[in-house]
Amino acid sequence: MPKKKLSDIVFQRISPPDGKMDLTVEDLADVLVRRLGIKRKESRAKHSKLLLELIKYKKESIPLSIEQISKILGVSQSQTYEELRKWRTLGFIEFVKMPAGEGFVKGYILTSNTANRLLDRAESATKSFFRKTRRIAKDFDDLLMLEMARGQKDEKPEAKEEPPEEKLDMENDEMIRED
Repeated sequence: MPKKKLSDIVFQRISPPDGKMDLTVEDLADVLVRRLGIKRKESRAKHSKLLLELIKYKKESIPLSIEQISKILGVSQSQTYEELRKWRTLGFIEFVKMPAGEGFVKGYILTSNTANRLLDRAESATKSFFRKTRRIAKDFDDLLMLEMARGQKDEKPEAKEEPPEEKLDMENDEMIRED
C-alpha cells in the first residue's frame, strides 16, 4: 500500500445551504466531501453520490470495482484513480480482495460504517501528522538556538588575560607590576 501523503489535505470552510428549508442527505454529503477537500476544485466528479453509494455498499460488505466507481463519479477510469487518491489519503477507503464463490471480488470499500467514524479516522491521521511535525519543529528550535548560541560565542571572542604590565623603577633598579 502506498504511503499516505497527508500534505495533500486541504480543508475548506463550506457550510450547508442556509436558504433551504429542508436539507437532504445529498446536500449534507456534498458539504462533507467539499469540507474535507475530497472533491478537487476542477473536478466534475460526483463525490457526494459516491459517498452515499459507498455507505450503502459498506452495510452489505460489497466492494465497488473501479468500473462501478467511475460510473458513479461520472468520469473515466483513469481519472477515477486520481479522484480516489484523496479518499485513500484520509483513510476513508481501502482496496480489498474478498472471497466470493470460486474466485475473489476486488474493489474498494469504506473503512467505517458511518460518516462520523470516517471523520474520526481523518482526525486521528491529522493529529498523528501534527504530532510528528511538532517533534520536527522542536528539534528545529533546539538546533536553531544551539547554532545561535555558538554564533554569538564565535562573534564575541573572550578577552584573553594578558600578564600585568611591568614597569622599570629606575631609582631602585627593580621591576614593578601594576595590578
